[in-house]
Amino acid sequence: MENRPDKDKPKSSFRLSDEARAEIDREYMDAPADYSNYIRPRTVVPNNIFNNSNQYHNNIDYNNVDEYNDYPDEYEDASDEYGGFQDGYDDMHDEYEAIPDDIADEFDNYEDIPDGFGDFSEAEITEDEEEAPPKKKKKHWLRRLIISVIVLCFTVMAVDIGILFFTGHLWFNEPRKRDYPIRGPVITEKAGEVQWKRFAQQNIQICYIRATKGISYEDKLFEKNKEGSGQTGLPTGMIHIFDPMLDGEEQAEHFIEVCGGMGGRLRPAVDCDLSFFYSILPSDSKKIAERLRAYADRIEEEYGCTPIIKCDSGFYEDIASAELFDDCPIWYVSEYHKLPKDVRADLWGYSSRVKFSFYENHNFLEMVVLNGGEDDYYKLLIDDASDETE
Repeated sequence: MENRPDKDKPKSSFRLSDEARAEIDREYMDAPADYSNYIRPRTVVPNNIFNNSNQYHNNIDYNNVDEYNDYPDEYEDASDEYGGFQDGYDDMHDEYEAIPDDIADEFDNYEDIPDGFGDFSEAEITEDEEEAPPKKKKKHWLRRLIISVIVLCFTVMAVDIGILFFTGHLWFNEPRKRDYPIRGPVITEKAGEVQWKRFAQQNIQICYIRATKGISYEDKLFEKNKEGSGQTGLPTGMIHIFDPMLDGEEQAEHFIEVCGGMGGRLRPAVDCDLSFFYSILPSDSKKIAERLRAYADRIEEEYGCTPIIKCDSGFYEDIASAELFDDCPIWYVSEYHKLPKDVRADLWGYSSRVKFSFYENHNFLEMVVLNGGEDDYYKLLIDDASDETE
C-alpha cells in the first residue's frame, strides 16, 4: 500500500448553527419564515475522529501488512459515520433545489436593474470608503430677487434716458439758463405754420427764421413767418444758407431782395455749415473766404452791419477765425461739447433736437443761446433809422 502524503491535516473552520443560517436566509433572500423546515440539519463529525485518524496514519507503517490489519475498530465506526454524513449532505442538496417558486421569482426581479448600475470608476470608489458626490449650491431666492430688481431698475433708467435724449428734454451739453438767459429757436418751412402770437409767449427771447439759400432758393413759408413774427414783440432775425461754390455778392443781392428792410430786427446771419458733399472734397479755402467776404460787405452796405457767421469748428478754424472776419460776430455750433474757451463766439448753437409748442409739425428745432449779457444782446439789434425799405 502506498504511503499517503502528509497533507490531510484538518483545517480549523467556523460553522454557523442551523438557526443562524436560516435567519440569514430569511433576511437577505426574503425566504419564508418556515424556510428552516426545508433545510435538513447537517451531520457534524467530531474533530477528534479526524485527529485520531491522522494520528493513526502518522504512526502506521504501510509496508508492514500485519500492522495495517491491526486497524482499530473505532476508525471503522468513524468511516461509517462519515459516509452517513455524505449521504445526508446529498439529500440536503436535493431538497435545496426544491425551493418554492415564489422565492425563485424574487431573484428574477434583479434582471430589471439598469445597465451600468454597479459600474464605478476607480476615481469614485476607493478600497476603504466611497467618495460622496459634490453637493450643488442652491442660490437663495432673495438673492435672485435682488439681482432681478437691480437689472430691471438699470433697464428702466436706460430707457428713460434714451427717451429724454430723443425728445430733446435732456442733452449732452445743455447750458444753464442762469448762465445763458437769452435763447431761442430757428424756424424753417419744416416746422409748418407757426402761431406767432402764442409761439412768442413761450420761454424764448430771440428767434431766427430761414429766408434764402444760394442765389435762387427761398423758404416757402418765409413771407408768412416774417409777417407773423413782425406782429409780436419777439426779436427775430433772418438766415441765408451760404453756397461756397457761388459768387458771394450775388447771394447777398438775392437775400436783400427777398428779406427787404430789417429795422428793429436782429442782425442777419449767414449759415456756413457746409454740406457733406463739400466737406469730403478738396476745396480752396482762400476762394471760399473771398466769396464770404464779398457777401458780408454787401450786407453791411445794405443794413449797416456785418452778418453773423454761423459755422462749426472746422469752418471756424479754416476761415472764420482769420483776421479777415474780425468784424463779423460768430455763431459757433457745438452740439456734443461745451463751448471752447479759445473760440470767439457771440452765439452758441448747442442742440438741434428741441421742441416747442404752437407750430404745425411739432418737429425738432435748432436751439441757440447768446454768449453774453444784456449789452451784447443790444449789439445784435438793427436800428430803425437804418431801415430804408419795408
